[in-house]
Amino acid sequence: MKINKKILIIFLFSFVFLNAGTSSVFAVEEASTCKEYCSDPYNADTDEGTYTEPAGKVCICNPLQATSTEAIINSIVNFIFWFGMALAPLMIIIAGFFFLTAGGDPDNIKKAKNIITWTFVGLLIILMGKGLISALKSVLGG
Repeated sequence: MKINKKILIIFLFSFVFLNAGTSSVFAVEEASTCKEYCSDPYNADTDEGTYTEPAGKVCICNPLQATSTEAIINSIVNFIFWFGMALAPLMIIIAGFFFLTAGGDPDNIKKAKNIITWTFVGLLIILMGKGLISALKSVLGG
């Protein structure tokens, strides 16, 4: 138990001392308008640090950074597309694990086949949806 206390104390002290100087590295500059604050709240364009909200104002920034309904829908479709693209290989790996560990059990083999089948069905739906949106945009001139 003494070793755990020593480790905890060392960790706390190192955390405090390593983080002590970081707050003074960046200068804080007040934004002149809410638009300036919301467009770049971390003031990444310059090396001057972060912005604070303008004095006497409360800025509510758009978290989606979308300016139209089309942009919102496009963001949602892109999120679903890339989430599905990341999830599909994972599901195929899980199905392979079920195949390998089935040991001749027909229920586990059927479960693995169902996972692979429905993974490909979902992937096909996602790809067709993305393709349909692209086709409609090109036909409608967007």
